[in-house]
Amino acid sequence: MTDATEQKLPEKTSVPVLNVPVVVLIVIGLLFAIHGLLQWGGLSWQVSAQYAFAFIPIRFTYSIFPQIKGSAYWSMLTYGLLHADWTHLGFNSLWLLIFSKPVALRLGTLRYLLVLISSVFAGAVAGLIVHWGEFVIMVGISAGVSGVMAAAIPIMYARGAMSGMATHDNLQHIKPLTPIQIFTQRTPLLFTLLWIGLTMFTATSQYLNGVAFLEERVVAWEAHLGGFLAGLFLFYLLDRKQVSPAPHL
Repeated sequence: MTDATEQKLPEKTSVPVLNVPVVVLIVIGLLFAIHGLLQWGGLSWQVSAQYAFAFIPIRFTYSIFPQIKGSAYWSMLTYGLLHADWTHLGFNSLWLLIFSKPVALRLGTLRYLLVLISSVFAGAVAGLIVHWGEFVIMVGISAGVSGVMAAAIPIMYARGAMSGMATHDNLQHIKPLTPIQIFTQRTPLLFTLLWIGLTMFTATSQYLNGVAFLEERVVAWEAHLGGFLAGLFLFYLLDRKQVSPAPHL
């Protein structure tokens, strides 16, 4: 008769389902807090917020347009904190949540925020070029979302990225796609062309019908493009990481 020895099974390690960087949750939480506060404050608060913080191109060309001194410049960033309604905020937050993860894990908090904020600014610049001298009210963080999405493309489609289970460690050992690879490899090329195509189709439908395709509002397509280009450029500027071999298991 042999003695049975008790063997302990290895403890299971819990892995967060979303594993979203804290900075991303803070940004989204801030957007919801601002919108909720303005909804609670009522119409007067919402109008005052747009007057002070929405991006309005005519501020730069019509000197007697009623405005707070300096608002033409800070509104090129603050417009990203405002949203038209809960649906607008919800969709922007969802896409921001999805595409921010690989960028924040790869670049870190400060460089991720730099990509996001710079893309918002680039969206305002694009809006200013297209709507120079026009009374157009631009709100929403869509340009920032577009920039973060563009920065995520070289990471998501890199070999070994495992985007669905991406962690800080495994994203430090991948080699992101180069700009040439993005436009020569099938999957990232199709993704990029699909996004650009939908953006330009939105622009065309607005010029023809006055509203965006499948939307009941005007969409700042030019801000999306401006943010996208800025995000892609900044990723390669900021990602100076020397890729080291993955550790052997």
